[in-house]
Amino acid sequence: MKLVTANRANKILYNFIQANKITGKVLLPVNICTDVVATLQYAGLKLEFVDIQADNLCIDQEAVLSLATEASMLLFVHTYGIENDFYDFFQEVKEVNAGIVIVDDKCLCMPDLHVEESPADLVLYSTGAKKMVDLGGGAIGYVADQWKYDEIKVEPNEYLTNEMWLLDTKQLYMKMDAMIAHKEKLNAIYRQNLPKAIQLPAQYQHWRFNILTDKKDEILKALFAEGLFASSHYAPHTYIHTYIRAENLHKYVVNLFNDQYYTEEQAIRTCEIINSILAESLSIPTVTRR
Repeated sequence: MKLVTANRANKILYNFIQANKITGKVLLPVNICTDVVATLQYAGLKLEFVDIQADNLCIDQEAVLSLATEASMLLFVHTYGIENDFYDFFQEVKEVNAGIVIVDDKCLCMPDLHVEESPADLVLYSTGAKKMVDLGGGAIGYVADQWKYDEIKVEPNEYLTNEMWLLDTKQLYMKMDAMIAHKEKLNAIYRQNLPKAIQLPAQYQHWRFNILTDKKDEILKALFAEGLFASSHYAPHTYIHTYIRAENLHKYVVNLFNDQYYTEEQAIRTCEIINSILAESLSIPTVTRR
């Protein structure tokens, strides 16, 4: 696979689509980033949204297999940076439609500088703002050998830019090591002090630390009132159909920060606030620094 770089992963995706004159319909999860949706539309593709799967929170595989014969592209997103290997599923999709283009969107995963082969046609990583390794910008792509890749000029907008980005591997590795250590410190605070019942499984806790609660709005309001931070997941992009699993994830999930902008003290106070709100319905552990 060929390694390519750009200032944003969306630009790599756009360059790839345009260089290979890809047209038609793309299958994508209904709760994907709005900038990705805008990029695909700008590239001229038709969008077919698909619900997520309950057991891994990524795009529903049975639905994709049923729709793949009529699609030109599948954009697979690793929700919350889940590191699971979906290669077997990609092969299944190729068996249904040998000509479908598979984009493996790992922008919330830890960047990999040694992707030599994949059943996907394009693999994407990001080092932009609020990603696993935040260098303030930049993206890495791996293009399968049979595909072209050209730098395509665009009219700059909020999701695409012509600005170039050069990969500094030493800086990236240093930042990766620092972020892994920092995230583990904050994740340990969240793991040890929040009720286990509300925590998502460990494979979803790399990019941010995620909890599920019916007190979401109350928690976010209380955190913001104290100058702390948390976020929600992308709402489904269309309400023409019901996407119940994506809608439930958006309704109940809270993403707790664990990046370089959040301190151990803030994480401790975050736990205290969440626990105080949940105190009436759950047994709350004592918040202590570890």
